[in-house]
Amino acid sequence: MQVYLDDKLLAARPDSVADALEAGRVAAEAAGRLVIEVHADGHPIDQGMLDQPPADDAGISELRLVSTAPGPFIRTTLLDAVDLLGQIRVDQVEAVKLFHTGHIEEAFEPLQRALQSWAILRDVVDKGSTLGLIDVESVQVPSRSGQSEPGTGFISTLMEHLTEVKRSLEIQDFTALADVLEGGLEAEVGRWEEFLRAMADAAAQP
Repeated sequence: MQVYLDDKLLAARPDSVADALEAGRVAAEAAGRLVIEVHADGHPIDQGMLDQPPADDAGISELRLVSTAPGPFIRTTLLDAVDLLGQIRVDQVEAVKLFHTGHIEEAFEPLQRALQSWAILRDVVDKGSTLGLIDVESVQVPSRSGQSEPGTGFISTLMEHLTEVKRSLEIQDFTALADVLEGGLEAEVGRWEEFLRAMADAAAQP
């Protein structure tokens, strides 16, 4: 199988999709770039094949990986993630209202959406850090008190609130759960907007 990184043909001739993807990833990493698309014989590769790449060639003769400079890509991803905060707020408010009015089963749907969205935001931040582009601890976010808070503080505070959500669910204390949603996690929506924008600024630095 021929493997291209952008327009460059790699020396490797892997026999499986799994090995071809790994060869492309290694080549991109060595070039300081990030793979954002994969095409098999001129067509976008199926997501299932990316998640579980076959141990054979799957009938593919050419695999082409498209890469980009990671900084601008991560910055755009972080700024796009800011838009998700608005929906988190809507879902949390809806869940709180339903919990307070005794509609417990109905409240789980917006609650689940909010928790999934928080997980997406955590994943975006983790990827920026894993790629070595951003040192989360070095990201300083100005506060209203005039002092700055490191990025790690935003992550740890969010995790404390999410842990309390889990605890409240386990003991079925829906009053406590609603309190976390309209208290700590509501405040985190505004705080994380500032945090994500600071992360985006850090990713844009050369």
